[in-house]
Amino acid sequence: MNRKSDNEPATQQVDLCRRLRESIILGEFEHGQRITEKYIADIMGVKRGPVRESLLILEGQGLVRKVPSLGYFVETSSDNEIRDVYAVRISLETMAIHRAAENATREDLIRLQLCCDLMREAIEQGDVRSRVREDINFHSEIVSASGSRVLQRAYSTLPRPFYGSNILPKKKALRVLEQHDAIYKAISGHDPAKASEMLALHISEYDKSFDENGDVAK
Repeated sequence: MNRKSDNEPATQQVDLCRRLRESIILGEFEHGQRITEKYIADIMGVKRGPVRESLLILEGQGLVRKVPSLGYFVETSSDNEIRDVYAVRISLETMAIHRAAENATREDLIRLQLCCDLMREAIEQGDVRSRVREDINFHSEIVSASGSRVLQRAYSTLPRPFYGSNILPKKKALRVLEQHDAIYKAISGHDPAKASEMLALHISEYDKSFDENGDVAK
């Protein structure tokens, strides 16, 4: 049997989940908005089966919640809940980045560098969706580079942030990229202390940005 056709349904499922995740994170659905399988299937041009699977995954990531007899709603989070996520992320990603700086393979470093390169390209092209995607991918790759399945599982259960479609002008997006580059260099230089320092600065700046603007950028 053709290998490509075997993998096609799984590839479509992953792509749909990614597209739906990005739409929620970018604020294309309102917080608290009710979303049905039929609605998602219609606007994204897919069957309802993959939508059902995607919503289950996104529920586990804290992006949607299921209400019995009513269906799914885009999740809402209080300021305190968002700050709690930041605090947990700093602790978890600090552990991960220590491991990554010690154990990252050549392939891990290539993936981190690729995230930076693709994010730079997206910023220059004004492609918000791709910028956000590579922003999220960069942090996921750090955790992956730790080599710890425990940290990877814990990270996968953390609620994902809501960016909002108008957040991060180009100047701030370039600041994010600059920090990603610094984090990458610290990891590739096998400097756990520096990598942790840069990561803490990176995440804390967005926590401060939330306090000032009422928006979550990361």
